[in-house]
Amino acid sequence: MPDPYLVLFVADRAEDDHATALRGVARGVPEAGFFDDGLDGPGGEERTVGTYVRARELRDGLALIAAVATISRAFATRFEVQHDERILGFLESGRPDAALAAELRPLGDIPEPF
Repeated sequence: MPDPYLVLFVADRAEDDHATALRGVARGVPEAGFFDDGLDGPGGEERTVGTYVRARELRDGLALIAAVATISRAFATRFEVQHDERILGFLESGRPDAALAAELRPLGDIPEPF
């Protein structure tokens, strides 16, 4: 069975600035990747832009979550956070929502920017 991935993507309307920032995140976090499916549908309203890293455990992806939280705060953007194809919650303007905070809490001390 393949290893699970931690995936974070723009849950709001994705723009070129998001793609540029997330591409930088992927370059800065070891073994992280970036995806941008481009513009999709009439008027380009559906665009999926995000980043991912192989993470057997959620703890293995904390560096990526922290990096994306910085982008989320800077752009006041909402990001969906998934691990092993399960939605954990959202980063909203850099802060975890209640569901994501509950998933992160058992990991102990969570580094800034949370």
